[in-house]
Amino acid sequence: MNTRYLIIGLMSGILLLEGCDKNEYGAPEKSKYIYDIPQTELSSDAVVGAYYTGYTEPVNEATSPEKPELGYYTTTAQVMSQHVVWADEAGLDFFIFPYDAAENDANMLAMFSSSRQGANVKAVVCYNTSHLGLTNEEPLESDGKYKNFLADFIDVLAPVMMSDDYYCIDGRPVMLITPANLSSSTSLSIDFYEVIDRFKSDFASFYGVEPYIVGEMTTGWVAPVNYSDHQVYSFDGLVLKDWKTRSYDIFYGYFSFLDINMNNWKTTLARRNVDFIPCIFPSYNDRKASASSYYYTFSEDGDPADYVNFCNVAKRNIGSRNMVFLNSWNGWSNGTNLEPSDLKGERFLEVTRSQFKKN
Repeated sequence: MNTRYLIIGLMSGILLLEGCDKNEYGAPEKSKYIYDIPQTELSSDAVVGAYYTGYTEPVNEATSPEKPELGYYTTTAQVMSQHVVWADEAGLDFFIFPYDAAENDANMLAMFSSSRQGANVKAVVCYNTSHLGLTNEEPLESDGKYKNFLADFIDVLAPVMMSDDYYCIDGRPVMLITPANLSSSTSLSIDFYEVIDRFKSDFASFYGVEPYIVGEMTTGWVAPVNYSDHQVYSFDGLVLKDWKTRSYDIFYGYFSFLDINMNNWKTTLARRNVDFIPCIFPSYNDRKASASSYYYTFSEDGDPADYVNFCNVAKRNIGSRNMVFLNSWNGWSNGTNLEPSDLKGERFLEVTRSQFKKN
């Protein structure tokens, strides 16, 4: 009896295999996932911002894979003035300055304003909620926490945001809030739907205009479906800041996988009228900072070819506001600097302008 059933089972399996098209369950078609990124032209200039780091101690020679053209500097007014000149050469529209209520955060904004002197590049603030001490029990929408949040703007940031040194879209000052990707342990610490609507209303009541708010996800490679709606759809725009990877499968077709992921974000957000803002590396090399790291590196030899691919992926997936962020202007420890170095010279400034500006 058992032998009979075994024979019947084997014959059924053979018939099933014979009835299947060999391509139906085979490997996926390679060209759908691994492809070259073509040179892409925009019909108008992109709006380009770059993340800025202010150094109160010299850039760390021990961890930086490149030597800054200005030497291992601390950020002074003289250094900032040269950064402004280079930013204009690259066609940058703004630097993105972090704000987490540290004294240096406000100092860097003040230094930028005094160093700008009629240049084209402006400032944008990336507001980090970490210093507010938010918890699931005391979320940002609670009266005490929200009061502290609002005070940061009234006391420190709003005067900067309403100045001529600040970047605006249709008269609305642009700002980032980070992190939008709340950790699992603090998933109830911010209801972005409630907070963003309330903040826009309060800001407008004081200053006569609503800010244009970009939510910042601190990492890429996670699909929008994995986040709560309020973490994704509460904002005017959304950016995923960091697309480094340790996955060989991704690296094998890095730029096409990046293109597919960004396209998913762009189309998903567009259905709910949220603008997707691509964020790209000029380069990446953390080997000097961490010898055991196995994140994949880009443009570590100073060749801008990888950066050109990044630029074209960004242009293929740019949102309705035509905005792109660069990570970063001067992140020296991870080798993500657009700022000129002994390795890059000013080539990457030239590539940035040629890729994102019409002239």
